[in-house]
Amino acid sequence: MEAIGFLMMAHMIPPQELLAQARLMEAYGADCVYVTDSAGALTPDGFRARVRALSKGLSIPVGVHAHNNLGSAVANSLAAVEEGATYVDGCCAGLGAGAGNAPLEIIAAVFNREGMDIGGVDWMKLVDATEQTVRPIMPRPQVIDGPALTLGYAGVYSSFLLHAERAAKRFGVDAREILLECGRRKLVGGQEDTLIEIAVELSRRKEQAGAN
Repeated sequence: MEAIGFLMMAHMIPPQELLAQARLMEAYGADCVYVTDSAGALTPDGFRARVRALSKGLSIPVGVHAHNNLGSAVANSLAAVEEGATYVDGCCAGLGAGAGNAPLEIIAAVFNREGMDIGGVDWMKLVDATEQTVRPIMPRPQVIDGPALTLGYAGVYSSFLLHAERAAKRFGVDAREILLECGRRKLVGGQEDTLIEIAVELSRRKEQAGAN
């Protein structure tokens, strides 16, 4: 087994501060530390800077976990490998929170096309597994719709998407407005109940505006 440190919501602090946290994980015995873009808020330059800081500042491998809320998951993963990452997460069909994780079959195809060593993985078989096994069991397709895009834009934890959509429907407000407020409040995983509070506040404002 390997102990892997997961630096979630990596967009929220600068690269050198992220490195300081990674060094703590290394000191605690981590075998690898991940730059984890839980909000899908990073674009390639920001991803590069964080991976570069960890690759140069640690003596253990660096991994990456990207979400696709801004449509940058594959590009971010490619940039990460160019900066020294040796572990890259992906899921067939991008199955994951928000607009999904980096699609594994696309990562494999792109990396293979770029001449990178992917350990003999057959990207076409990954496509088959995606189409035949994964997509049929998915409750909803992974798409970058308005709320999912707002996650990345506002830097909000990807798992908040369904909570925001449910709260928006319950209180008759816009899920995007809930997520933008989450971003302003810098909420992180574990604070999902706050979305109800935000939805209630937005609903009251809407009612007051209607009354006026």
